[in-house]
Amino acid sequence: MSHKRTKQQGSMILVAVFVIVVMGLLAANLSRIQWSNQDTLSREVLGTQAWFVAQSANEWALVTLFPITNPASSVTLAQLDQRCDSVNSPANNVVNDITDGVPCRINAIRCSKPASSLPDELKYYRVTSSAICSSGTIFEVQREQDVWVRALGE
Repeated sequence: MSHKRTKQQGSMILVAVFVIVVMGLLAANLSRIQWSNQDTLSREVLGTQAWFVAQSANEWALVTLFPITNPASSVTLAQLDQRCDSVNSPANNVVNDITDGVPCRINAIRCSKPASSLPDELKYYRVTSSAICSSGTIFEVQREQDVWVRALGE
């Protein structure tokens, strides 16, 4: 090993370049990890909002099927069929109130009637709601919920 000063000149420049390159790569990777965490958090928040909007739409549909003012035992299957059709109608102003102030929209609210060949005690109505939440143009998250209900009357 030589201790002459002339043979060791320039080694500090190589060490400095190496340290700068390594630190730059570490900073770039940390930046990418932080962006990934923000991306995941944004999707989780939007997914939770979409889930709650879909749940609110289902609750609205259930109140339409079974109004609070009428006892559930007094509702006939014919009334439920008519109310189920009204849930499926495309223009509902009440539905717009659900998404007020939230970057979400209700994609669909559907009510499916049971088959007429089933006995009355097996007739279940299926309410399905779908909501989409987005953060501008980057993310769009959709959640869907199902609820099954049965008439108590008749």
